[in-house]
Amino acid sequence: MDVILGVNNMIKVNVEVNDDGFMKIEANGHTDSVICSAVSTLLGSQVRYLQELAMMFPDKLQVEVKEVEK
Repeated sequence: MDVILGVNNMIKVNVEVNDDGFMKIEANGHTDSVICSAVSTLLGSQVRYLQELAMMFPDKLQVEVKEVEK
């Protein structure tokens, strides 16, 4: 991975899928502002949608967002 001024020059998205279809998605890194903002917007929008869905169906879906300490 290339590093410019201590900042990663790539966003890496890892997707793990089990045989039963269970999916884990993890995104790390940073790159040009246009690409970074697009990835952030897409992932953030999906989280917000899931939060809204969880409020509509609290007995079927729980969404937990954890803040990371710096």
